[in-house]
Parts: sequence; structure tokens; C-alpha cells
Amino acid sequence: MSRLPDDLAARLGAEAARALAPLAAEVRADRSRLPVVFPSLPRTFGREAVRGGRSALGAGRVDLDAFRRCDLAATWLLLATEATDAERFDLWAHGDIEERAMLLRTLALLPVTATTTRLFGEVQRTNVVLHLEAAVCDSDLFVRATGQAGFDATTANKLLLKAAFLDLPLRRLFDAERTANAELSRMLIDLATEREAAGRAVWRDTWRLIGRAPCPGAVARLIGGLEHGDDGVRLAAAEGLLALNRTDLRPFAAERLPREPRAEVRTVLQRLCG
Repeated sequence: MSRLPDDLAARLGAEAARALAPLAAEVRADRSRLPVVFPSLPRTFGREAVRGGRSALGAGRVDLDAFRRCDLAATWLLLATEATDAERFDLWAHGDIEERAMLLRTLALLPVTATTTRLFGEVQRTNVVLHLEAAVCDSDLFVRATGQAGFDATTANKLLLKAAFLDLPLRRLFDAERTANAELSRMLIDLATEREAAGRAVWRDTWRLIGRAPCPGAVARLIGGLEHGDDGVRLAAAEGLLALNRTDLRPFAAERLPREPRAEVRTVLQRLCG
């Protein structure tokens, strides 16, 4: 963590680094200036994407294509001023939609603290999609926080179910499939059944997760997914069956294989057939 401020400054560039120093000095001289300086960061440093793809940065791994220059500046400022958990939560409590999103993105670069799990709880209760994305997408923060005090498996399941409801791709929650469990599978199948009854699309990653931690009904849904009209669902179902790793289900893959038009799905089916 000691290198993080330097790494952030290097990614922002020399001119931005020079602009950050007086802002930090202002806050250190008067703590009441933090909620004034923090909202100014998007205007000062811009909202352009940092770029760089998936990278290790600070305490976690992030997709820098999804992080903005102001997000890195915000992280630098909080570190340079040694902002307390109480000050960070105050920024959330009094921030607008964008300020809250910026604060949530800083969490991905920092160690998990009580404020991390507390803000996850706030995100769980909100309907602002931007905040859910900022908290759990494009980093490994969700996985790092799961199991920490204040963010047990039950709470994590609820947040993942919310991601499913909003159709956020599982790949944006780095390694979240490692948190799969039978209770989550049951919740996802219940949600899928409700959406199907309403004539709505089901989260494709449902099939991927239920194969990792099956519950009653999971195998039937996985097998049925092989015949789905959506290419993405068939791929997810095949990957779910592969994760399930049951040799007695190979005949279903073998029966589908010669009729499967998509090469990437055929590749998984061939692996299923052994």
C-alpha cells in the first residue's frame, strides 16, 4: 500500500500530480474542507477513462478501462489526507450520485475496512445502478470483502442477486464465481422462474453459478439450458455442467453436440463429452 500514492500519481501524470498536492495540504490544514474539495475532483482531473485493462493496483485488481481519472485522484486524496472511516462515510452521506460513485470506486484500491462493508450495505438498499456497478463491478473487491466482518455469505448473496436482477455480467465481478453456494443457487433459480413466468429474460450467468453449487432443480435447469434459443444461455449452461463435473450427464452433451451451431459452445460440449 505504501507505493499506491506514487502509482496513482504516475498514472495521472506529472501535471495532475502537481495539482493534487495543494488540495491535500488544504484538507490537512482544515478537515472541514474535505467535503468541499472531494466533489471538485471530476472538474479538476476529468472523467476520462484511465485505460490499461485489468491491473493490480493498491490492495486489489481493477479494470482501469472502467476507472476514471477523478476516481484515482479521489483515492490519492483520501490516502494523502489520511481520511478516517467516519470522514469517508460522511462523504457518502452528503454526496450526490456521482460523488458517491467516485467514493465507491476508491474502495477497490484500498484494504477492506468497516467502511467498505458498511457502504456495501448502503448499496444493497439502493436502486441506483451506477452505485452497484461502482461498488462490485470491474474489480475483485466483492470477493475480497465476502466473509469479512459485516459482509457474510448471506449479505453477499443478496448483493449478487441484485446484480442478477440488473443483468450485470458476472465477468465484471472478478472471481465472484468462487463465492457460489447452494443458497445462492436456490435464490437465482427462484428469480429465474419468476422472470420466465413474466416473460422476461433470465440472467445468463445463472447457469454458470448453479453448476458450481447445485441445489434441487439445478441439474434440470442446466440440461434444459443446452436447448435454449439464446447462444449465451447455451454457453453458460454448458459451462455450468462442466463445473458440475458429473460423468453421468455426458450423454446430454453428446446428444446436443452434433446440433450445436456455435463453435464456442461446441468446444465446451466436447470437453463435457470427455
